[in-house]
Amino acid sequence: MKSQKRPFTDYLIRTILTTIVVISGFNGFAQTSSVQTIPDGLYLIIKTDTTNLKMDALASNEMQIYFSKLFEDYNSEDNFSIIIDTTEYVPLVLDKAPMTEQQTEAKKKLLLSLTPEASEKLKSFTTKHVMKHVVLVVAGEALTMHKIKEPITSGQLQITRCNDNACEQLNLSLNDNIKKMKK
Repeated sequence: MKSQKRPFTDYLIRTILTTIVVISGFNGFAQTSSVQTIPDGLYLIIKTDTTNLKMDALASNEMQIYFSKLFEDYNSEDNFSIIIDTTEYVPLVLDKAPMTEQQTEAKKKLLLSLTPEASEKLKSFTTKHVMKHVVLVVAGEALTMHKIKEPITSGQLQITRCNDNACEQLNLSLNDNIKKMKK
């Protein structure tokens, strides 16, 4: 009698474990599919959100992003998140490693040199969007907002007012954005 119950028990355990694995897999799939990734770059701001609410009804070309904790002291407390236009952006593809310069006693700035291709996109983008607001996005987070006062033709960007820790962490993460030259 015992030998007949054991196969059923084994079958039951396998079925339960399989069900748990399948349910966990679907749960993980649902979570990862709802997370949107966005390339590092300069994006046009559609609006800033001061309510700290999740925007559900966004157009297909819109995305809600949040400010990086590294730049809390720079960004206004009034802006919890930003709605950006993902249709057109300037990719943050660097020609060489970012350079750090001391700005004040407590603050530094990062100097970024874009590749020639990204520089052309920057020139076109900033010419088209003069007097509009843009945001620099790295690792899916807003770092700094700026108003384009004139076209940027140099292919150079600055990230200013970052404290030592923020500049160091950002500098490390931007190393992945350096275009590797083919030999």
